[in-house]
Amino acid sequence: MLCTSLALAACASPVVKLGNVSTLDQIDTGKGEKLVASASGFQLLLFIPIAVKGRLNNAYDNLLEQAGDRLLTDVKVTESWSYGFVGTVYTTTIEATAYPKRTATEKR
Repeated sequence: MLCTSLALAACASPVVKLGNVSTLDQIDTGKGEKLVASASGFQLLLFIPIAVKGRLNNAYDNLLEQAGDRLLTDVKVTESWSYGFVGTVYTTTIEATAYPKRTATEKR
């Protein structure tokens, strides 16, 4: 029973909230920029995880750093994997469009 509990607990990963809900009238839609961020982890011998659980959080933090104070829309999360000689590489890629916030002096 203890082994089963430990094995199932190892499968849990942190929750990542992808931004806040905002209204579209805050976005200056004419000046969007595509941003891409990714993070990888490795599973050694298909049993020992190395930086696998936090890769979504790491990729999202990288994306937020690139965006600065701009608003992110059209977020797309892609998971991929590839075999290595002694394990598997798991990669999370996040693509988004960053728009500057509309200033109070700009009209709709």
